[in-house]
Amino acid sequence: MDIIVKDKDKDFEMEHENLTGKIKRVLVHHEGNFYIVSENTALEETLIFPATPTGEVVSYNEVGGGKGLTVDEVLADFEECFYGYF
Repeated sequence: MDIIVKDKDKDFEMEHENLTGKIKRVLVHHEGNFYIVSENTALEETLIFPATPTGEVVSYNEVGGGKGLTVDEVLADFEECFYGYF
């Protein structure tokens, strides 16, 4: 797994839930495919989504990650956090 781009953190807010936090996104290349690893600090979860080489999400059906994980934890153990190919 290779890190291609780390985006700047973006603010996240859900007014009806009174949640605020950050969205942290990293584009990675893994075994010929691209993925966005996205952490939502307000929801305390990091998910992996299939992506294009330019970082556009192809599908919001997650292919890895989970609750209670940070983007750094997922990147450090990508194989363990990855469910499978899109």
